[in-house]
Amino acid sequence: MPINPPSDPTLFKDFEVNDFVYKTVGDHDIGLSILVPKNLLSEANSSHGKRPVITRFHGGFLVGGTRTYTDWFPKWLLELAISRQAILVTPDYRLLPESSGLDILSDLDSFWSWMQNDFEPSLSSAYPSSTIKPDLGKILVAGESAGGYLAAQSMLLHPEVNMAAVILVYPMVHLRDRFWDESYEKPMYGSLHLPFDKVEQHLRELTDGPIVTADERLERGAETNRSDIAVRIVQNGKFLDFLGRQSEVFPVENISRATKLPSLIWIFHGKQDTAVPFYGSERFVEELRTEKPGVNVRFEGYDGDHGFDDDAVISEGWMKDGMSEVGKYW
Repeated sequence: MPINPPSDPTLFKDFEVNDFVYKTVGDHDIGLSILVPKNLLSEANSSHGKRPVITRFHGGFLVGGTRTYTDWFPKWLLELAISRQAILVTPDYRLLPESSGLDILSDLDSFWSWMQNDFEPSLSSAYPSSTIKPDLGKILVAGESAGGYLAAQSMLLHPEVNMAAVILVYPMVHLRDRFWDESYEKPMYGSLHLPFDKVEQHLRELTDGPIVTADERLERGAETNRSDIAVRIVQNGKFLDFLGRQSEVFPVENISRATKLPSLIWIFHGKQDTAVPFYGSERFVEELRTEKPGVNVRFEGYDGDHGFDDDAVISEGWMKDGMSEVGKYW
């Protein structure tokens, strides 16, 4: 039964949004959006030429979510793009359970290849009269939750990309753990333990088709969407059954393989997070500092659950302090 759509159509009012396809699997196009601050495009603006880049990966347990779903889009990241007159790029990717963790990493490979080779020509095609170009030597990578997983995997597996800084927001980075692989009481978002039967029904019916890269029901404001499927998968300890158990799908295990890391890795996480345990970030940071002792890691825990940063602004408090350090490198 549809309810009022939760998305905020005004969230991107200060941006021009352009959509592109960065990969096609079979007959399924996988898209991304480029958000260009309108003040960067104004005739009065003299800040043309190379502009810094923000890449943002959306959350949703790798099961749900959509690249421009506004309820989950960090307001502070849009604020940062405006303040720095940066170009923001946000991609979709294949989702579990229809696809696997290796499929998602393949999409990540394709996305970064597109960024290196096709981003600038695509931007030029969208704005043929503009002199704006992306500065591929100044990329800030960010992601929340499952997006934090993809941001972490990007920095660990893609040394060819010039990442100045990475911001991991309550990231899913410690997955070879009982939280993801065992069934027990997990009151995620205050929800009681939900049975697995709806996931089994979903798998039998596969109403969305063999490849899914967006949660269209979430965008429409439907009560039943893929977030419900995601919670059931995690609560019943089935997440790794769909992600896979190959070493490369686990960020902690990729740390030792990383050959180049960004100048700054900033991780922040709510200590009472019921969706992605805080101790996972602690474990990830511990491994980073052990395996890569020279790495510059800023790790902060704050009181709050998943999404505690919803009202954060870049000009105040802890966010201001963190952004000041990001500004040293990006």
